[in-house]
Amino acid sequence: MNTNPWSLPKDRSLRRLLVSLDEKLGDACDVAPDDGVDPNIVTLRHSELDRLRAHVYLHGQRPGTYGVFFEYPHPVPGILETEENLPLPKALASLALHFDA
Repeated sequence: MNTNPWSLPKDRSLRRLLVSLDEKLGDACDVAPDDGVDPNIVTLRHSELDRLRAHVYLHGQRPGTYGVFFEYPHPVPGILETEENLPLPKALASLALHFDA
C-alpha cells in the first residue's frame, strides 16, 4: 500500500480495515490519490489499473460493518456493484476478489 493507514484522516474502523488489507493485499491496491476528505469513505485503486477501484464507506451501515462500491474499467453486466453491511472479514474477502489477489 502506498501510505501508512494510521496516518490517514479517516475513521478508526476504516484505518483498521486498511491495516488488515495491507497485510493481505499490500501490493494489489493503493489508496487513491484523489481520495477526498470525507473521514467515512476511502477510495482504493488497483496498483496498475487506475480505473479498477473500490469505495469503502461507513455511511448508512450498521455499527462495525462496511459498505463497498466497486468500479470496473469496463461495464460488466451481472456483476455486483455494491455490497452493504459487511463485517470486516467479508469486506476484506470482497476487496481481495475485486482486486484479484
